[in-house]
Amino acid sequence: MSGSDNKSDSMSEYCETAFRSDSIPKQKSLENPGGFAKALEGGDLIERLGWANYADLDIHVSPNSSETYQKRASGRDKRDLAGPTWTYRKKPTDFIKTRWQLLLMFAGAMADYQIVGFFMACSFAAFIFGAVQEGLLLAVQHGTWPMIGLATMHLFFRYPFTWILERNPDFIVKDLGCGFFRPTGMVKFRTWREETFEAPFIEFDPYISYHVQPKGPVSYKLQLRHRYSGWQTAVAEVHSTQKVELYAHWDELQRYMDVSQPLPDIPALEPYRHLDPTTAEYDASGKRERPADYWAALDLEWWEKEGYPAQMEKIRNFPWDSLEDQMQYSVPNLNEAAMA
Repeated sequence: MSGSDNKSDSMSEYCETAFRSDSIPKQKSLENPGGFAKALEGGDLIERLGWANYADLDIHVSPNSSETYQKRASGRDKRDLAGPTWTYRKKPTDFIKTRWQLLLMFAGAMADYQIVGFFMACSFAAFIFGAVQEGLLLAVQHGTWPMIGLATMHLFFRYPFTWILERNPDFIVKDLGCGFFRPTGMVKFRTWREETFEAPFIEFDPYISYHVQPKGPVSYKLQLRHRYSGWQTAVAEVHSTQKVELYAHWDELQRYMDVSQPLPDIPALEPYRHLDPTTAEYDASGKRERPADYWAALDLEWWEKEGYPAQMEKIRNFPWDSLEDQMQYSVPNLNEAAMA
């Protein structure tokens, strides 16, 4: 499997720096930037989430992820996956370098009918204006090139470019060594400077931010902001109507990093449960209350029609604001100096 953990056949060991929700160490105070700086730097941050109290509700259990896992577990799907695999040691992130992300953003814009249609309309309007002012011949000579260029880029990025990437994802998807590392409690990600930033998981504050998309709809992101440097990384993004799902993303990520808790019970991590000490002990004691191959043998039709909708209903109805933030007892002035 592409990007698989080269130590996936050995039991994990936890470092002293690993995150343990039952023993979060005292940390230094957070510098209070003041109201103006908060408004300037954190204007899009609308809510800070709490630490170390869990709902035990997993989000990465969609019917598609369950079906994909079953196909790979049974050997029916032998295709290599692009990028590194999520294992009991590491949840990988930042598969694509910034320069490739910029190219993909441009390609997405050029492949979009509405965006290209808008610029085509502007080009055509300019062509008509030129024909009226300078004559039809000059307008044809000089005013048709923008429309030809737009049409060419639209067709290229919508068809051959997409075809090439679908068949050669490793061309831009690489293991950059970034991610969330459970055994060490560290987080590593790429910054906009194309540099790698690394810090302990407990030094990040989770925020929900809002973003207005080019076409108008609002989306929400779960972002981790390093409280002592300001560097931040995105964990998940959802449509405005699905904001509550970000609470489940944070809940699941914390439990993944928390070595006092078993691994989240999701399809992607089922093959590794026996290799994580806390999880192996938890399962051996019968606390999982599921067979070892639960996700591999799951009735997918039932899960899609009943199980998954019921899981999402639990996420939507859970009183997330009732979970007390334990990090406020570790960082003295967190509530006063946080960005939101």
